[in-house]
Amino acid sequence: MNGVAQAIRDAIDVEAEPSRADACGPRALVASTIGSSLVFLSGSVISVALPAIRDGLHFSAVDVQWTLNAELLPLAAVSMTGGALGDRYGRRNVFLFGGALFLFASVWACFATGLTTLLLARLIQGLAEALILPNGLTIVGQAFPIAQKSRAIGIWSGSIAVISAVGPALAGYLIDHFGWRAAFLINVPMAATGIVLTWLWVPKDTVNLDRPIDVTGALLSAIALGSLGWSLTTVSSMGGFSAMAAAGVVVCVVAAVLLLRVERQRGDNAMLPTPLFGSATLAGINLYTALLYGAIAVLLTMIPYTMIRGSGMTARIAGTAFIPLQIMMATLSPMAPILCARIGHRAPLAIGAVITALGCALTLRITPDMGYWFGYFPAILVMSAGMSLAVAPLTTLVLTSVEDKYAGVASGFNGAISRAGSLIAIALLGNLLTGAGAISLAHMHSAMIVGAAACLAAAAAIQLLVPDPLAPHR
Repeated sequence: MNGVAQAIRDAIDVEAEPSRADACGPRALVASTIGSSLVFLSGSVISVALPAIRDGLHFSAVDVQWTLNAELLPLAAVSMTGGALGDRYGRRNVFLFGGALFLFASVWACFATGLTTLLLARLIQGLAEALILPNGLTIVGQAFPIAQKSRAIGIWSGSIAVISAVGPALAGYLIDHFGWRAAFLINVPMAATGIVLTWLWVPKDTVNLDRPIDVTGALLSAIALGSLGWSLTTVSSMGGFSAMAAAGVVVCVVAAVLLLRVERQRGDNAMLPTPLFGSATLAGINLYTALLYGAIAVLLTMIPYTMIRGSGMTARIAGTAFIPLQIMMATLSPMAPILCARIGHRAPLAIGAVITALGCALTLRITPDMGYWFGYFPAILVMSAGMSLAVAPLTTLVLTSVEDKYAGVASGFNGAISRAGSLIAIALLGNLLTGAGAISLAHMHSAMIVGAAACLAAAAAIQLLVPDPLAPHR
C-alpha cells in the first residue's frame, strides 16, 4: 500500500505528450495499469504468504527477513536508474523487458526448493519492478494531455489500489488450498496480460542512446544498502555485534563515501545531483519518510504474519485484513489538499504520523483469543487514517522544497528513501518473526512499540527540521 502512495508521488513530474492522447490514451492506461500492478501485488501478497513459506521451506527468522528484503533492495537502489534506462532505450521497451523479467522470476519462485533459489527469484522480481514502475508511470503521463493527466493517474492509482486489496485475499484463499507457491503463481497471468497489451496498445517511443546512465551510482547504492541490510539483520538475529556485522558496516560506509564522490563528479548527469545532498529541508523530509515508511513496513509485515501464527487465523482472513486501509486511503487522501490549504503541509504530516503511532499502540491490547473485528480491526482503522493523512501532503512538500528542475529527481529520491526505510526496518525485526500463539503476539507487540516510536520520531523530525513553504498566511 505504501508503494501505491509512493507511485502517485513519483508520477507528478511526468510530462505529457498531447499528440498521443486521442490515439492511444485509454488503451495505454489499461496496459500500464495491469503491468504496473505487478509491483504492488507482489508486495502485498508476500506478507500473507510468509508463514506458509517459512513452514514449507523450514526457514529461520533471518531467512524470512531476506525473503522480504531481496525484493526491496534492488527496488530501492535501481528504481531511479530504471527511469533513466527508459529515457535511453525507450519507455515501452524497458517496461516490456521488466514485465518479462518479472514473469520469469515469478515462475522461478513457484518452483524454488530452498533459500538460495527463492532469494535469487525475489531479487530478480525487485529488479524487474525497478524497471516497470517509473516507465509505467511515464507511459501514462505521455498518453494524455496535461489537462487529463491528473485524472488518468487517479484512475491508474485507484485501479491498482483495488488490485492490491483483492490480490492478498485471493492469494490467501489459494495458499490455504494449494500452498505457498500459489502466491507467486497469481503473478503469472497478470504479467502475461500486461506484456501482451503493452505490445499491442502502447506505441513505440523515442530511443535516445546518447542519454547517460549512472550505472556506477546504482551499483554503489545497491552495495551500500545491501551491506547495511546484511549488518542490521545479523545484529538483530544474533542479539549482538559480530565481525561479519562490522565488516558490513565498513563496506556500507566505503560505498556511501564513493557514491557521494562519484555523484559529485558526474554533476547534472548524476543519479543524485549534488544540490539534493546540501538541502537541510530535503534531509528532514527524507528522514521523516524513512522513519514513517519503515514503521509502515513493519506493521504491514507483522500484522498478517501474527494473525496467522499468533491468532491461528487462515491466510484468507489475513489477506483481507488491510482492505479497510485501501478504502480509508481512497476516501481520505483526496480530502488532504483541503486540510493543507488551511493548516499547511507540515502539520498534517506530523498529525498523520502521531495517529499512525496511536494505531500501533492499539495492537498492544490484542490477546490470542481476540478475533479480527474486535482485536485487529480497530488498530488497522486508526493506522489507516494516519497513513491517509500523511501521503498527499508529503508529495507537495517534497516538490516545493527544491528547485523546479530537480523536482522529479527529488520525488524519485524520496521514493527510494521510503523503500530503503522499509528495508532497514525489516532487517531490524530479527527473531521477532518466530514463535506461535502468545509468543508470536508478544513479538508483534514489541515490533509495534518500536513502530510507534518511529512514527513519533518522524512527527518530531518534520516539525523541528522542516519549514513549511506552503503554510497559510494569517
